[in-house]
Amino acid sequence: MNAAQTCTVYPWCAETGNHTMHASTYTEAPTPDGHGDRVLIANVMAESGAPFVGWLDLDLTPAQTRTRVAELRRHLDTVAALADLVDGQAPLESAAECYSVTAPGAKNAIINAEIYHLDDPKPGDPTARIAVFGQPGADADLDVAGADQLTADLEEFLPRLRALRNHLAQLTADGTTEARP
Repeated sequence: MNAAQTCTVYPWCAETGNHTMHASTYTEAPTPDGHGDRVLIANVMAESGAPFVGWLDLDLTPAQTRTRVAELRRHLDTVAALADLVDGQAPLESAAECYSVTAPGAKNAIINAEIYHLDDPKPGDPTARIAVFGQPGADADLDVAGADQLTADLEEFLPRLRALRNHLAQLTADGTTEARP
């Protein structure tokens, strides 16, 4: 094999010429760290045995790699929630069962959404649902700034309503909901 010839052992191997350590090209996170260094680099390698994923300074099987990726995804969700704190906005709580929106000058929340558990669900019906309702007496007369604020609050409410929907879907898919007294 000459120096420019590609690997004849593994089609994913990026090494050329005579070599015993096979390695694919690296994949890396698109954002370098604060020093400009690459982060989370990984590749496939093989020397004398089955190929493995080289990642996080470990030699991982496919199952171990998938487990680490799942852990990292959960961590990234937590990191994204930190951005909510910096924005001055409370992060979405994955297990929250109630969110509401107020309006400037309103006495109460103008709209609420909450998960409620049915006392007597019919067989085959979901045991929980989302109730969305306005509060009596929460009316408010809004000026332009108040309307702008309400619009911003409603835009902030929509991801929370989606989070409630996802939580409800998880509760009903897991079969973990039970009728509550």
